[in-house]
This record gives sequence, C-alpha cells and structure tokens, in this order.
Amino acid sequence: MEDNIFILQTEDGGEQQCRVVFTFDSDEHSYVLFTLVGDEEAGISALRYVLDTNGEMGSFSDIETDEEWAMVEEVMNTLMAEFGADQTNYFTITNDDDEEIMCQILHRFENDGKNYLFYATLEDGEPQLEEVFASAYIPGENGEVDDLLQIETDAEWEMVEQVLNSLSQN
Repeated sequence: MEDNIFILQTEDGGEQQCRVVFTFDSDEHSYVLFTLVGDEEAGISALRYVLDTNGEMGSFSDIETDEEWAMVEEVMNTLMAEFGADQTNYFTITNDDDEEIMCQILHRFENDGKNYLFYATLEDGEPQLEEVFASAYIPGENGEVDDLLQIETDAEWEMVEQVLNSLSQN
C-alpha cells in the first residue's frame, strides 16, 4: 500500500483506487474507512480487511450485520465530529492565551499567484459568521492550510475587500 492507497476489484473486473482515511480494530475484525480516488464526492465507505504476510491490507469483505454497521458508523461519526468531514476546510489557530481555536474556511481564492481565504472561528461546531477573517496562506500538499500569512499592503486589502463584497452580493 503506497501513500495510503489500496486497490479494490470492481464488480465488472476493473480496479478502483481507494485512499485510506482511517483504520481501526474491534475485538473480532479490522476495518478501513476510505474514499474512492477520483470520486471524492462519493463520501467515506467502510470494509473489513485482513493483513497479509507482508503486513498489507487484503482479503477485503463487506460489513455484514446491522450491529457491525452501527459500530462502524459510531466510529465514523466520532471521527467526523472530532476532525471534520473534510480536513482541508478546517484548521486551528492559537489565540493570545495559547488556546487552540478551530476555524472553518468559508472561501478560497487566488490573486497574482498568492492564495487567500476567508474564515470564521467555530463554536459548538458552527462557524461564527458575525466576524469573518481574511488571510493569505500557504497551502499544504493536500489543500490544507500549512501557514497563515499577513495581508501586507493597502492594495492587497482593497483586492480582498472587493472579493468579499462580490461574494456578499451573490
């Protein structure tokens, strides 16, 4: 398994690449939560698996009982609540009291080769839209926010305000 990718055989004999989101074990089985590469909108799926002699995932099988599905869904719901459905739309900042605050990205855009975003802090899992923040940022390999950067010039702030005003008119 390379870069958390594994291959499933499809019903028509083809192959489907899958990206591992999370693996976990219960008393009886091992499970993988995954997304389909190339069809990220399909959501997260789950299967049982067994490790082969090389320590690779294999012998995939469907989850069979309602009780087993309930357990897997509980794990998925816990992960979604803890990490968000799509980590690329969330990041944390540290306030003046050294507390980490979860933020949700509301909009991303690029201007002159520089990346920008609008974001709001989260409270009880909901974005607090009373105060929307803007920042330049460095994107990570998978679209996540690697670092926030200051908006440095008045011209840059004007451009950001124009983008925000165009969004609020829609």
